[in-house]
Amino acid sequence: MQTDTITQAGLSIGGSFVGWARDTDVSALKTTPWERKELRHWLDRPDEWDVIIWQRMDRAVRSMGDMADLGRYAKKHGKRLIFASGPGGGMLELDFTSIMSEFMMMFLAFAAQLEGQTILERNQGAAAYLQQIGRWAGGGVPYGFRPDRKVFPDGNEGWFLVADEEDDGTAAIRREMAAMAIEGATFTDIQEHLTATKAITPKNHRAKHARPPRDFDPDDKWHVSTVAKMLQSPVMRGHTVKKDGTPVLTATGDPVFQGEALIGDADWFDLQEALKSRAKAGSAPRRKDAHPLLGVLVCGTCGRNMVLHVYTERRGKDAGKRIDQFTCSNTFHPVGPDGKRVPGLTVKAEPVIKYVEEEFLRRIGRFRLTKVVTRGGVDNRAAIAELETSIATLGRNLATVQGAAAEILAGQLNGMSERLAVLRLTPYEPPRQEVVELPGTWADEWAKDSDNHRRRAMLLQAGVRVTVGNVTRWRQPPEERLTFELGEFDDPEAAALEAIAREEATD
Repeated sequence: MQTDTITQAGLSIGGSFVGWARDTDVSALKTTPWERKELRHWLDRPDEWDVIIWQRMDRAVRSMGDMADLGRYAKKHGKRLIFASGPGGGMLELDFTSIMSEFMMMFLAFAAQLEGQTILERNQGAAAYLQQIGRWAGGGVPYGFRPDRKVFPDGNEGWFLVADEEDDGTAAIRREMAAMAIEGATFTDIQEHLTATKAITPKNHRAKHARPPRDFDPDDKWHVSTVAKMLQSPVMRGHTVKKDGTPVLTATGDPVFQGEALIGDADWFDLQEALKSRAKAGSAPRRKDAHPLLGVLVCGTCGRNMVLHVYTERRGKDAGKRIDQFTCSNTFHPVGPDGKRVPGLTVKAEPVIKYVEEEFLRRIGRFRLTKVVTRGGVDNRAAIAELETSIATLGRNLATVQGAAAEILAGQLNGMSERLAVLRLTPYEPPRQEVVELPGTWADEWAKDSDNHRRRAMLLQAGVRVTVGNVTRWRQPPEERLTFELGEFDDPEAAALEAIAREEATD
């Protein structure tokens, strides 16, 4: 429609088109002409064209300031601005050599700005009403959902968000992201998994459900920040959220729903508790000198961590070869009878790392992997205090009003009182920790990830401690100097044998 109207206007002035600036899904109410990508392309090249034609003025600008800037630009470069559908339906051309044209331009821009503000207020009012009754007000479709129709409490049919179980299955993808985070996966782990499995990105998900559908962006990628934002958003529970990500609440403090919940309340609280724990754990800076056995390998003399020392051999058959070895300075070693400190210990790194891996897998590799998971608690104390304050305020206001206003306040007061009574039943429950059995064994997890830092985390989780002793004989193999210890570790087989022994003892 717009293209046809503009084409007819161009033919009527005898011109030929050199290009188009479409800028779809861009509002003149929110952007200046120079903030629109395709239009900016031509405004920056005034030597390549003579006339710009819009269908109507409100397609060009919706503010007097923007119109003034556009007019100054046209006057400076000698350009013609034409609106194919002007007042009364006819074509309008603004000639900036005339004062009357400039006056008309500002008058029409004022009318466009007033109309735009009216439309904005009307849209905001409609969106607020839709939120109150739980209808989806439109916009980009959140990841994991798709729009569907249903009948609402006001008796009207409208849009509601339902779990997207079809085609790309984004609901299942978002649930999987939450499950991985609860099990301890980092945002980076989840982002890499989504990339490896070629999961549809949020941008392309929105493009798919746009009306009309937009083209997919084949270059769009998953980002760690996107993963973090999605896991923290209550949209996953079906809640309506504001621009800052906080949920929209009713007068009684209840969340407003715009769709189905993708996960249950228990999983949501577990997820948020896992994210909080990860944030606390990640607050300390990562050590740049961390080697594969830092915190695991200790000196048998002073009990302190061995450090990784790298040097190049200068003599013998290995001259020029890189040598990695674990060392301990004698700074904290005792002083001997001769007045000198006991020498520091040194051991080649490669055989030690190999020994620790083999011993770790031999001892616990076959056991199922377990993890301590913090289950989210409940803390309604802030909500209770806020409701008590609101109820007290409403109570005072109720005594000063009459009629319809009093009925509205009384309804809000009753709703808040009912919600307060429910919250007071469980004001606070602290988070609790549980040991859960994860799929796969320690050996499976070890083989799945060759990253030294993550393998080291597994050793620390199992309480592994390897002590390096002194050399006791000539050319002694490094592994003979090592003592391997495990921390408190749940052995399923040993637990089963103990249970059988207890049963037999009671027979």
